[in-house]
Amino acid sequence: HPRAACTAQPTMDAIPAQPRRSTASRLSRTLLLACGALCVVLATSLLHREPDSLGATSPASMRMATRSGVACPAGLARMDMGASQQSRRSRFAAPLRSFSSAEAQDEASQQNKGTLLVVGATGTLGRQIVRRALSDGYQVRCFVRSRFESEEARRVLQGWGATIVGGDLGQATSIPPAMLGVDAVIDCATARPEEPLRRVDWDGKTALIETAQALGIERYIFFSIDKCDQYPGVKLMDMKAKTEQFLEQTNLNYTVFRMCGFMQALISSYAIPIVEGENVWGTSSGSEIAYINSLDAARLALAAVENEDTYRETMTLAGPGAYTTKQVIELCEKYSGSEAKVINAPGFFLQSVRSFLGLFKWAQDAADRLAFAEVISQNTVLSADMKKTCEVLKVDPESLTSLPDYLESFFNTILSKVQKIKKSEFVSSVARDLEI
Repeated sequence: HPRAACTAQPTMDAIPAQPRRSTASRLSRTLLLACGALCVVLATSLLHREPDSLGATSPASMRMATRSGVACPAGLARMDMGASQQSRRSRFAAPLRSFSSAEAQDEASQQNKGTLLVVGATGTLGRQIVRRALSDGYQVRCFVRSRFESEEARRVLQGWGATIVGGDLGQATSIPPAMLGVDAVIDCATARPEEPLRRVDWDGKTALIETAQALGIERYIFFSIDKCDQYPGVKLMDMKAKTEQFLEQTNLNYTVFRMCGFMQALISSYAIPIVEGENVWGTSSGSEIAYINSLDAARLALAAVENEDTYRETMTLAGPGAYTTKQVIELCEKYSGSEAKVINAPGFFLQSVRSFLGLFKWAQDAADRLAFAEVISQNTVLSADMKKTCEVLKVDPESLTSLPDYLESFFNTILSKVQKIKKSEFVSSVARDLEI
């Protein structure tokens, strides 16, 4: 893949929320990011009394990287972060195969792992990436939005051994301090339902990528959506596709993982409602999704961090086998022993609701999210052959969790707990009767 210099930023014509930035505004934004990063670097160097590092980050070392008068997506050449930063990156870039299998050397390699910044650390995938990275010996820094994350979520991450850094992708000035001293960025964040999509999934992501380049962070892992480039009318998928194009125009050693769907999402949508006798939404569509366990996705992502064969590559992560909504509901009925109360939602109904919501400015984000439901109702298949991906990542494909195994394990666990609760309630009621 060409590592040549950057060209113009991908257009966002399919996302008309705000006009495309001019070259001048991009330069101004990039300069602000660079100045913020420089100030933090200078302050950090002074506190630690490291004259060499301070000298290496002089204003002369920060220059605009342009070609033919057009700024690169990063807008900045790498900053020289001093010998300590260079040695950290060199140590991190060394492939794992350079270490022998001896136990002593393996332990030493664990201690020499780099620092990862996980963006979206409290999400379904982010939590598992944090846990896996910590167990693999990395130091983990979590970029957390203070406005939305509970104190409990922070305590859990800190209890595992991660460091919490407050920030917001929608506020570009909060990004550089969180990225200082980081060896790699793992971006698995996306906008919450109450957030504007563009603010996080386009403006925030481009700012994150630009800052990574400005600070000389060479490794970047981005999570996208399978077949996102085929649905420009779905804003979230279009933003993911445009972000992939944005990464391609940088000189970062990026890896893009396109996700099909997580098994964990089926628990709240189908498993629990079926057990509790509530209605679930179904569809007559033949769309199939190869759901993957978030634990497996995290394992595959961490296997790619130091794998040079994944640099500047795009891979789809899928579970073993693709399933329709009807098949998912049938599996839940089978392992729960309960009958589902299904309400089928035809595609034209979703289209009508989306069109109605699109009439109101305050409901446009909800309408955009319904567009993804429309994709599922169009006999779409989100799946991929994992044989080559597992070969590159050196992971046994047979070790990936299948959906039937996942659901069976879940229902066995939850039903066992329910039975214990019922038994406890029965014993308590008998005891009360005897007292009477």
